Amino acid sequence: MVRSSAVAEIGGVDRGRALAALRDDGFVVLRAVLSGAELDAARDHADGLLRGARWSDNDFDGRRTRRVYSLLSRVGSFEPLLLHPEVRHLVTARLGEVHQFGMLFLSAVDPGQGAQPPHFDAAVYPLPREVEAETNVIWALDDFTAGNGATVIAPGSHRWTAGRRPLPQELVPAVMPAGSALVYSGRLWHAAGHNGAETTRRALICEHVLPWLRPADNHILATGVDQLRGLAPDLRRLAGVAPASEYLGLVAGQDPEQWLRQASP
Repeated sequence: MVRSSAVAEIGGVDRGRALAALRDDGFVVLRAVLSGAELDAARDHADGLLRGARWSDNDFDGRRTRRVYSLLSRVGSFEPLLLHPEVRHLVTARLGEVHQFGMLFLSAVDPGQGAQPPHFDAAVYPLPREVEAETNVIWALDDFTAGNGATVIAPGSHRWTAGRRPLPQELVPAVMPAGSALVYSGRLWHAAGHNGAETTRRALICEHVLPWLRPADNHILATGVDQLRGLAPDLRRLAGVAPASEYLGLVAGQDPEQWLRQASP
């Protein structure tokens, strides 16, 4: 089980303690930070999106795991999770005021799914290990237990040198109640665990990356211009509709928000 020093207590988040844990241990668990109504709404929305979804077709994503992408075009009741102030605070502290979504998907790990190979998310970028290119979050829509495939993590592995891989005994389950968020460095070694239970474990996975990196998913194309206009401004910025600097991230030489207004039908 993860160490208690890296867990925010139910009823409130000590931001200083949470940020220190994220920086030092590579992760922090924000326990039960969703209200009951927010969690119920997110679960209902997840069930609707998962209806008809098929298992993945490869070992890494999980042959008994269902994934749903392109969530910004149907964000619905996930919006409070994607914009949760405690998560936003931690991600901004690590990546800066301007950042963007990386991969964003809903995951349902069904009974019988085996353990995922250990990995770290930022490995997709050819950057030195010490660069914090990503800060990510896994929202638990169900209780995460050692038996139902809770994400396993290697505490402190965000500081490991290139080439070092976790030993089995270095991976511990991030046990947490539904409505909690595991916030972690993109350099942290982790994996989805084996679901040996009789029930599905659902989660919302949201990566955040530096604004000058190409995100794993192209959210602007997947969402479309018309639906981008309908998103909350903060979600639109996280989708990539925001300049990273004065001359990076423009559309036809303009600020993307200005371009969207002018291109409005």
